[in-house]
Amino acid sequence: MLQKFMLFLLGLVVQNFCSPPETTEQAKRCDKTSLLTIRTECRSCLLNLEINCPDGYTKVTNGSVGVRDCRYTFEIRKYSLSLPGCRHICRKDYVQPQCCPGHWGPDCMECPGGAQSPCNGRGSCAEGMKGNGSCSCQDGFGGAACETCTDDNVFGPSCSAVCSCVHGVCNGGVDGDGSCECYSGYTGPSCDKAIPECADLLCPENSRCSPSSQDETKLVCKCLPNYQGDGQYCEPINPCLKEICHPHALCTYEGPNRHTCTCQEGYHGDGRVCLPVDPCQTNYGNCSAKSTVCIYDGPGQSHCECKKHYRDYVPGVGCSVIDVCKLNNPCHRNANCTTIAPGQTKCTCRKGYMGDGSTCYGNIMERLRELNTEPRGKWQGRLTSFISLLDKAYAWPLSNLGPFTVLLPTDKGLRGFSVKELLMDKESAQYFVKLHVIAGQMNTESMNNTDTFYTLTGKSGEIFNDDKDNQIKLKLYGGKKKAKIIQGNIVASNGLLHILDRAMDKMAPTFESNTEKTIMTMLQPRYSKFRSLLEETNVGHALDEDGAGGPYTIFVPSNEALVNMKDGTLDYLLSPEGSRKLLELVRYHIVPFTQLEVATLISTPHIRSMANQIIQFNTTNNGQILANGVAMEDTEVTAKNGRIYTLTGVLVPPSIVPILPHRCDETKREMKLGTCVSCSLVYWSKCPANSERTTLFTHRCVYTGRIRSLKSGCARYCNATVKIPKCCKGFYGPDCNQCPGGFSNPCSGNGQCADGLDGNGTCICQDGFQGSQCQFCSDPNKYGPRCDKKCLCIYGTCNNRIDSDGACLAGTCREGSTGTFCHKQTSTCGPYVQSCHIHATCEYSNGTASCVCKAGYEGDGSLCSETDPCAGFTPGGCSHNAECIKTGPGTHTCVCQEGWTGDGRDCSEINNCLLPGTGGCHINATCLYVGPGQNECECKEGFRGNGIDCEEITSCLEQTGKCHPLATCQFTSSGVWSCVCQEGYDGDGLLCYGNAAVELSFLSAAAIFNQWINNASLQAMLSAASNLTVLVPSPQAIENMDQDEKAFWLSKSNIPALIK
Repeated sequence: MLQKFMLFLLGLVVQNFCSPPETTEQAKRCDKTSLLTIRTECRSCLLNLEINCPDGYTKVTNGSVGVRDCRYTFEIRKYSLSLPGCRHICRKDYVQPQCCPGHWGPDCMECPGGAQSPCNGRGSCAEGMKGNGSCSCQDGFGGAACETCTDDNVFGPSCSAVCSCVHGVCNGGVDGDGSCECYSGYTGPSCDKAIPECADLLCPENSRCSPSSQDETKLVCKCLPNYQGDGQYCEPINPCLKEICHPHALCTYEGPNRHTCTCQEGYHGDGRVCLPVDPCQTNYGNCSAKSTVCIYDGPGQSHCECKKHYRDYVPGVGCSVIDVCKLNNPCHRNANCTTIAPGQTKCTCRKGYMGDGSTCYGNIMERLRELNTEPRGKWQGRLTSFISLLDKAYAWPLSNLGPFTVLLPTDKGLRGFSVKELLMDKESAQYFVKLHVIAGQMNTESMNNTDTFYTLTGKSGEIFNDDKDNQIKLKLYGGKKKAKIIQGNIVASNGLLHILDRAMDKMAPTFESNTEKTIMTMLQPRYSKFRSLLEETNVGHALDEDGAGGPYTIFVPSNEALVNMKDGTLDYLLSPEGSRKLLELVRYHIVPFTQLEVATLISTPHIRSMANQIIQFNTTNNGQILANGVAMEDTEVTAKNGRIYTLTGVLVPPSIVPILPHRCDETKREMKLGTCVSCSLVYWSKCPANSERTTLFTHRCVYTGRIRSLKSGCARYCNATVKIPKCCKGFYGPDCNQCPGGFSNPCSGNGQCADGLDGNGTCICQDGFQGSQCQFCSDPNKYGPRCDKKCLCIYGTCNNRIDSDGACLAGTCREGSTGTFCHKQTSTCGPYVQSCHIHATCEYSNGTASCVCKAGYEGDGSLCSETDPCAGFTPGGCSHNAECIKTGPGTHTCVCQEGWTGDGRDCSEINNCLLPGTGGCHINATCLYVGPGQNECECKEGFRGNGIDCEEITSCLEQTGKCHPLATCQFTSSGVWSCVCQEGYDGDGLLCYGNAAVELSFLSAAAIFNQWINNASLQAMLSAASNLTVLVPSPQAIENMDQDEKAFWLSKSNIPALIK
């Protein structure tokens, strides 16, 4: 009985041969023998050892767990995990019914004209089981068996010779010789010669004048064509007297030598050829092809009988399938039985159980109780102590989550431990239990291939498998006891059990929980570096007792992990320039509003962090828990306001990669003033950093004296190197983030990125491309790197990515089509094809029928299982920043995560600062982008507040440096402190300016010209004059002067004239 498992088509090797025609029936059939190779449903390798192939199949992988080439879905509560598994290869010979050449229909009847020469060799017969036996004649031939010429005026086997009778009747047709029978008064081979003497010969009715056959010189009366007699008496020829029609046809006389042949009831054809009517060949005899067999009873007669595994025939309706599950349920008590096809059942373990349906295993706690209470069982009453400990300390996770591997000591192995004393401190009891639990399914075979295992606590242990007794022993690192596995690989629905001869050592945590201390307090001093980052980004206060968003789960990198970051990375993050990336990195390590238990974490494929980006979890073969591939050390350390997990590395959010800015800054040279000092100390004027001293000075600058009064002084001009910040090509924005698609290939090479410091990273795609990274073809029916390939998807939605193979998107095949390219069309199966699964239909290809699973299901057609498009490594073709949501069998939708926007296949991070609301910031605040959907608000200079609300700072006492250097902060008559320009200067206090001489002294580009004014002693004139316009030559203009000309004009007598 084909029942409990779902099978997946591996391949089909076809070997054709025809059965020797020993009998008439066998001569009609040339059945094709096919070697069918299928694979059983993928399942846990430990469960797969005893799985059998369907009835009639031979297990190729007998004696093993099968081939490890698949993944199965492990469902835990609301999550589905994709785990590596095994399946068996099965084979059998399958006979596909086929008609021999020259036969047609389900009963393989002979084609018209006979099987040896169908259609008399003058046409092609619609043969095969799906054929209807009709002849398609060659040009010039007609009739049911192509036995006649379509033109009455031709003759011969090829119907190509043309009759030449002028006044006569031609002997035409396939068997004719083209000879002419002349009308009265004509003679000759073509009846074209007149006989004048016939006018004197009076022949009776229905006769004609014609030369005598014995003596052509004599004229005699002969019967007309289509009449017979001696010439004196002629009667019409009746063809029906010559058995000219088929034996099963009726001949009707219609005049001289004219007739019609009509096939008798129960036969069909043109009368000359009559074939028996087989009702089963047409519309299957009005029988239900699904549930009945049409039986041929003779020409035009048939009846319907129920197929095997059906009963109770109702005319016009069919038969009812026999419910095997009700008659003889072969399934386990914890399995559901379903009749999936006639005579075929499928046993499916109920939710919470795992197995092949004939055997179903419960969860770990259920299996433990079964083992401990099984009458006369090996472990009856010998596991009570540890089970009672689990019941009180860890029963819920072991019943509802997983997968886990539990190391179970016997009662004898727990000697020295008091369960009652252990349970007095529940947290300590849980820690002791977790020392006996490994994440994932670690069987003894895996243990034999490694020397280390990891427990749920994060602590690791040693595996010893080279002892003389050939038994595996386990010991925690730092422990003393070796525990021996005395029975391993006991299967449960959510993991495995290994029974030990003794308990593991009771060990204290490396990082102790403390529900009296907050997360921030507990991180000092062991994790001081990450704690300092929390403080640096002002996230630390949220992790104090009253922080908003709690409780928290926080993943804490060790000090070593932070120190080992790429050279310069941490320094950059701690700089003002890297502050926003640091904030995003810190937030990526925090999950708000949840206290994630380690058992829940194992059963959770991913979680969204405070940074609105996903952290992926998985487990290695030896139980080590990873977050984004980074190993965890201490797990589930409980604090007053959350839980802590420590890491051996740093989690880097994708949104800040690469961390180090890719700057391509440029430099330029310009003149700057040094410090303003007393003119007597002018040589003490210090140049700014990154500048060089010159021999030029200004005598007009302001400095603060000893009594904090402003004084006029002197300063040196300095030649400074100024850095102009710029991003490298392929990077954009203030932080020089990489363009979509990566900096090495921005916009996937199919567009132009708006890069540079002022760019926003938007891709302007070339014609023919679209998407946030130009990763899709604009034409929905094109694909490939250049979007120049026609999509191979037929009846579905094309995957029009540039890296696609032209297949259809999962779950988009139209009804009635299936396959990777939605190219397989289905139709009702013929009567001789094996029954298809309820979720399969039949497909005909080259005359061969096969079962094909419907869209949304997978398998070999005889068994089909529902597909989950959201399982696997690339769920549903969704973006990495989208959630795949299953909507039905094989269908799904993609929804971008919070902080991201798009259609689900393409998700772009949301920059709140670019939205109309500018991140909720005040009009007088700056919006600072932190990460996807995240921002901070900072009041602009001259305003104060939290960024959401900003008010102007009106008092100069509250804002250092608000006043111009030539102004002072004074209490004015209006009652407020305001900036007031010094005497001799004009302005509003925020900007003060003096006369032309003063302003020239502050203008770095006029340093040389100002020196000329000093040399010419014209400062007083510039100070006193009003409405003055000064044309100052640039340094380059001065440099371009002819040396002789310069020497002339700069002489003491000529320089005043030059300046004026």
